[in-house]
Amino acid sequence: IRDIILLKSSKLHIKPFKRYSGVPGLFSHPVYEQTRIMYERENSLLLSASASALCNNLAVINRKAGKSGGNATNIAVVHQNNINIIPVTESEKNKPVFLTVHSNGSVLCEVTQVLWCDLGFEVVLVVGSTLGLHIYDRDGVELLFSHPCIDGPEEEYNFVKGIATLNNEVLCVGNSSGVLRVFGVLDEETCLSFMDRKEGHMDAITDIASIDYRLASADDSGVICLWYFNGTELLQIATVDTFGSAVTSLFLWKDWLAAAYGSGHIRIFDSSKINYTYDGSRPVTAVRLLTETAAHARYITAMDVALGVDYLLTASEDSYVKIWRVCKNNNVTEINLLCSSQISDQMLVGGRFLNKNGTGFCVSAYDTNLVHCFKT
Repeated sequence: IRDIILLKSSKLHIKPFKRYSGVPGLFSHPVYEQTRIMYERENSLLLSASASALCNNLAVINRKAGKSGGNATNIAVVHQNNINIIPVTESEKNKPVFLTVHSNGSVLCEVTQVLWCDLGFEVVLVVGSTLGLHIYDRDGVELLFSHPCIDGPEEEYNFVKGIATLNNEVLCVGNSSGVLRVFGVLDEETCLSFMDRKEGHMDAITDIASIDYRLASADDSGVICLWYFNGTELLQIATVDTFGSAVTSLFLWKDWLAAAYGSGHIRIFDSSKINYTYDGSRPVTAVRLLTETAAHARYITAMDVALGVDYLLTASEDSYVKIWRVCKNNNVTEINLLCSSQISDQMLVGGRFLNKNGTGFCVSAYDTNLVHCFKT
């Protein structure tokens, strides 16, 4: 069963038929008709330099509202060892910033991820690179903290990948050796202290996600580990075995864990069984797969969730950005396509909603300095 996609002018109209649950082997529950969704193409944003070929290569921040909501005001996109930081609209008074992470001696620096995090007393810009972890003020002007976070031999290609905070109190980062590190906030000067180090993966970590004190980490082989932070250390609670391809992006919200794969699949798992009082004596348990769908023809390179409406965004190397809705129907978790848009001849590498209601989003593409924006 396919959705009928009607293109009219610059607006994208979707009118889906009834669809069926993505739970393997379950085809008896028709999904209610979805409301028609329209996204209008806005003017593109111009970067100082083109986007690198990195998964999740786009970050957003709302400088005005902090963590309370509202529309994003600035975006950040990585180009080699540089970070483009630009305002989303012309009305914003924030000036564009072109941040360079300098190389260290003979070691050339490449930025691998950038993310704004609400950490402790303020919002900071967290940067992962081949040199380690770097934390800047939210404007990307002043370097506040750095740590090598490297565990592999110097002759190998080492890098930091995967950034998340736990309840806005501690910072977790992953690296190419499959190691997770935890840093705690000490004071208002954003000084961090090392708290824990866990070797949870055999392959390079590709992404991590968190909610409250729960953490999910994924690696290049497709294995996902679920953790709980007890205040002093990370405790591994559960493991999701590989489906044969790398996990490229993760998102934890409510009792759902969404995982995007290099095969083009989206899988939603039940994360509600994580034991909040885990004491280290219980065996590692399995995580139940709730639903899955073959979302794209190629690598999914970015994923985001609009928390206010449970919309899920995916961007892919196949040049498509798609908006999905995750919901429960008769206690069965379903994922339904609401919108699909192609940016011709572009390999998409980043995508984010601009607010929690999903009324706007933007995507970045490899080797171009344009960021494409959409709104309802």
